[in-house]
Amino acid sequence: MIRSRKMYLDIDGVLVVWDAAGNCIELSRGFGRLMRFCQLHTIQPYWLSMWALQPETTLGLNCLLWPKVCPTMAQPIPLSFDPARGKSSVIDFASDFVWIEDGLGAEDLAVLAAHGAEDRYFATDGLDAGCLLKFIEFTKRKLGLPEVESWGPAWDSPFTRPRPRATARISPT
Repeated sequence: MIRSRKMYLDIDGVLVVWDAAGNCIELSRGFGRLMRFCQLHTIQPYWLSMWALQPETTLGLNCLLWPKVCPTMAQPIPLSFDPARGKSSVIDFASDFVWIEDGLGAEDLAVLAAHGAEDRYFATDGLDAGCLLKFIEFTKRKLGLPEVESWGPAWDSPFTRPRPRATARISPT
């Protein structure tokens, strides 16, 4: 039986990168590549963040990152969890999963340990703008995935069709 593949993503300190003073400075590099990686390897990403406790926040974030449905990339689903029980309370331990977070509490770490899944957790410090690119490599190792041979769009994607103006010659004025 093939286990489903899941990816749990924090937002603060993972997608949103902070400087040492706690100011938001940029989005992490490689988010689009990570979502394409998920699509190519049939991995369902989930927002596992305090932001997900306010659905309009993650819906707004999805609209910002995907103005319209983009069939060549996976789209994270927000997960609600009880803050008193911790984020780990919604992890599907029967799946083949990875989790990127900029800091877990002792309770969440204990739950991972109880399931023998500490090695599925990728810790980032919240200051690393390249953390998602490193997470792709981590995910590839943990889930035993092959190298991506072609990052190109899916064969049935509207993005495989040339743009009408892309073939027109523009004369200098």
